[in-house]
Amino acid sequence: MAGGFTPEFMEELKYKCDIVEVISQYVPLQKKGGRYFGCCPFHNEKTASFCVNNGWYHCFGCGASGDVVKFVMEMESVSFYDAVKILADKAGMQLPEVKLDPKYAEKKEHSDVLKQLMRDVARYYRNNLLDENKGKDAREYLHARGLDDEVCKRYGLGLSLDGESMVGYMRRKGYLLKDLEECGLIANTQRPYDAFANRVIVPIMDGMSNVIAFGGRIYHGEQDIAKYKNSTNTALFDKGRTIYGINFIKRDKKLNGVAYKELVLVEGYMDVISLGAVGIKNAVACMGTALTEGQARELSRMTENLYVCYDGDGAGKKATIRNVDILTKFVQNVKVISLDEGKDPDETVRDGGAEAFLKKQKEALPVIEYKLKLCADANDLGSVNGRAKYVQSALKVLKSIENRAEREVYTDIVSKKSGVSVATLSDEAGMIRLPKIEQSKESDEEKVAKTLRASRFVLNRILKGEKFADVNVIKTEWLANDIHKEVFEWAKTMPAHTDIVNSMFSKFGYENEEIGKILDINMKFADTIREADYFNDCVLMLANEHIAKRLERLKEDYNDLSDPEAKRASISEISRLQKILKSKDINDKL
Repeated sequence: MAGGFTPEFMEELKYKCDIVEVISQYVPLQKKGGRYFGCCPFHNEKTASFCVNNGWYHCFGCGASGDVVKFVMEMESVSFYDAVKILADKAGMQLPEVKLDPKYAEKKEHSDVLKQLMRDVARYYRNNLLDENKGKDAREYLHARGLDDEVCKRYGLGLSLDGESMVGYMRRKGYLLKDLEECGLIANTQRPYDAFANRVIVPIMDGMSNVIAFGGRIYHGEQDIAKYKNSTNTALFDKGRTIYGINFIKRDKKLNGVAYKELVLVEGYMDVISLGAVGIKNAVACMGTALTEGQARELSRMTENLYVCYDGDGAGKKATIRNVDILTKFVQNVKVISLDEGKDPDETVRDGGAEAFLKKQKEALPVIEYKLKLCADANDLGSVNGRAKYVQSALKVLKSIENRAEREVYTDIVSKKSGVSVATLSDEAGMIRLPKIEQSKESDEEKVAKTLRASRFVLNRILKGEKFADVNVIKTEWLANDIHKEVFEWAKTMPAHTDIVNSMFSKFGYENEEIGKILDINMKFADTIREADYFNDCVLMLANEHIAKRLERLKEDYNDLSDPEAKRASISEISRLQKILKSKDINDKL
């Protein structure tokens, strides 16, 4: 039995929870033939490669697949049991009693208690803020910061009155002191005291809008205590895996159909809230300046375009340098927003409104340019010693650039600022040898033959009408030669059940040997899955060959360019294509 549920129950559940209907609540689907297609919710893509058919989903881009239960598990980040419960609620089905593993059942029950506790505490804090008398000073403080009642409602802001009130209220509701302690709400059970006493409260939520932690900010102007206080790691809250604001991004997409093309990463939740107050609702925060690779991966699943905007002080700049190196490993396009010295996003919008921040965002720099700008800003370029120090710091940046053409462009920029010749800088920048890209030992003739075979196989399976042979994930220019491209375009217009053999020879002529070779492919596979995988591998290879040729042409043409702007544009395109070439996601090639 799956997860303790009978096969009969699971069959009825899947019947009542039509997979197309369920997935359509998360992903817009369009019917094509007997299947439904949409953009994959598990990775970023521009062309729809996510297919739903016969009770299953499959993404031809990232390979994600499963049934309706698996989909809910992935989308909502819940266990199998909780996914079944969500679907049963949708279908109006009574969840049967199941015999769970005793340890799992105990753990789940305890987790449910803690989640309910956090919801009740958040509601208690919220009611305090709304209270006409109790919340008056805190509301005035928030209003003075530009956070009106609507903003407070969106972000669920609340108020802790003192050290005892929340603890007493929760105990009267039947919660145990040890549970309050486990959630980080009190310091200890011997002298229970609200850890967030006398602070404006910010609930921190996961992607499903479950309250997992709290942040608190003083509002009376006390000088002898920390301005901010945040939850420590608990059974529900892992700071290194949490991104504040993701639930609002998901909610805007789900309820309002708003899909943000880019995200802004800031330091703290007050920055997110302040930006949201002026209409900039695509901001998230990594709960401090220490970004983890797990958080970077999560951000990469949500956007291809990320703006990093930390505080404009020394600590913020250091954190930016540290974190952009992590982010560029996962996120395709990363730019840095530079704020005025000493200012944070909150202060920027309070002083100048949304326009001031959006102006800074428009001026955002690519990561390498930002690093070189910091090198220049930190030194007096008017003095010999300042220029020498600038060169030393800039060389570290130049040595980190793997692409030689890109390095050349930035080397030229450093040369003009420092007065040091390009030749000298190039020699110095080349001191650290980059890992060599292993060159293929195949001859040109072997490469052509391999490409030709792949192109023939792809066309053969398309012509046979195989379900996995999706023409929407192929570009005409990827095919091996002109006749293949012509066949591909013709095949896309052919109605189902066409006599392919006779139609092709009638169209292209019986004397055309290549048509016969396309049709005469009878490769055997163990199963359809392996055949589909081989098809996808062939398409990927064709795409990469096409991109590699474009790169070669760009690199050859680069040497003939003299205009700095043209060189910069060429480098940008080379870098973009190199990233695409490294990607194993076919949708990145489209």
